[in-house]
Amino acid sequence: MSQELQNALAFYEPAPQGTYSGIEGKWLWLWETLQGDFHENPSTAQIVTGTVISMIPLVDQISDIRDLIANCRKIDREGGDTWTWVALALTLVGLFPVFGSLLKGCFKVMVFYIRRNIFKTQHSMSKMKSEIAKTIKSKAEEKIDPAVFDESIAALKRFLDKPAVRKTLSYMEVHKPFLHVAGKLDEARKSLAVNSLLEKLDELMRVTRDLFDSIVQWGPKPVRDRVEALWSLMERVRDKADEGLARALRPVQDCLDQLINRLRVEGDNAYRARVGNNTHVLGQREAAELELIGRAKPDWVDEGVKPKYPPLEDLPEDALAHIAKGWPDISKNSSHAFLGGKYNTFGGSLRAVAVSPGERLYRVVDQSSVDNSIFWMREADFSELKSKGQWRREFAVWKHWNENGEYIIYTVPSGQPLKVWEGRSGTQALTADSGFMLEGGRVQIALNPDELNPKFISPRYKTGWGYDDGTGDLELDPLKPYLGLPELTHRWEMPENK
Repeated sequence: MSQELQNALAFYEPAPQGTYSGIEGKWLWLWETLQGDFHENPSTAQIVTGTVISMIPLVDQISDIRDLIANCRKIDREGGDTWTWVALALTLVGLFPVFGSLLKGCFKVMVFYIRRNIFKTQHSMSKMKSEIAKTIKSKAEEKIDPAVFDESIAALKRFLDKPAVRKTLSYMEVHKPFLHVAGKLDEARKSLAVNSLLEKLDELMRVTRDLFDSIVQWGPKPVRDRVEALWSLMERVRDKADEGLARALRPVQDCLDQLINRLRVEGDNAYRARVGNNTHVLGQREAAELELIGRAKPDWVDEGVKPKYPPLEDLPEDALAHIAKGWPDISKNSSHAFLGGKYNTFGGSLRAVAVSPGERLYRVVDQSSVDNSIFWMREADFSELKSKGQWRREFAVWKHWNENGEYIIYTVPSGQPLKVWEGRSGTQALTADSGFMLEGGRVQIALNPDELNPKFISPRYKTGWGYDDGTGDLELDPLKPYLGLPELTHRWEMPENK
């Protein structure tokens, strides 16, 4: 047995002493290793996870052959059920050239649980002969249980947390692994076709045949007939593959779409702001924004300049009197969780204003933003905005504070005017590196969001600026949330205090 093959087999359970001694015993152990199905115990998935980091020759191929054998046996046993072909197709997608060794491992980790679920479901269905079983089966064929994707993502998280994986990610300069894997999986999704799957199936069949030939040549005589019987089974599956993979194509596409969506959501969740204590989450988001600036400083960010509109350090003397008369309490001692100390977002000019009924205020939001938040602008100021860069610079809005892509309009209802604070946006320095600044200077409005009435909020509209601050490349915008198809859906938060 070659040294490469011995090294590869070392990543499986070691061969017991006795029966598997000598050259024939080692080939017998290889043959039995290849018979492994998708085991119930996740620990046995080590070969499809950690070993891809080692880059040891033949390890990946042995793993792929194991998967192929298990798939072919299931297809032959279940009579070509569509979902058994889906399981095979998912195995073949992992062989697409877009995946390097590490990404192939990430994909295998997720697919391991999906295939196992498919096989368990089909096994249960095969035991049920009634009309009820047929009904259940038709429902099961509609889509994979979303809980399976939860399990897959949880397994991927554990895999990505392995020291060897973290070290490899650092070496590859992959700082946002969920988004990186999502991007590569999307590339594979775009290459998905029956012909591409058949090409990978034929390649893996050739590798399998070569390994079988070695087993036949060097293995014990009782194994040889079993090898040829298994090969005949695999050839029968190949003869049906054109039609079977064609039937599986749509479910596989749906499955990959769900994985991509979940990966992008996970990537976004690492940085999304949350109600309550945001220290840890926002700190991560700010670090990611600093990373983005380091790659290619956006044109709305200034470096090494003095603040053009220094933020207020104290509340103006007459402000407390207005607060006593009903204006929003933006003092340091405010009882409102989100208004406290917000005077420091203004740059030298701040005045109490009553916005008349019928006037319209505008707010730029992203898909996760709440509608009834603090900062707004006049219609005239919004109309002058031509780009997200201009908006970020002139209103001093850091990316880790607010994404973009949509806007809403609030029309002040009849009756009492809306009491607000108005003034220039103050220059805002990045906390993580005060050398980077957003200029500010455009007139902004701060209000008490609890005083807004959802009946007078417009539908959400697209700004036309897009939803990210990169170029559409996930790697150029590490904070970009996955949006799928934007729903332009309202997000209204209940008042903090009334």
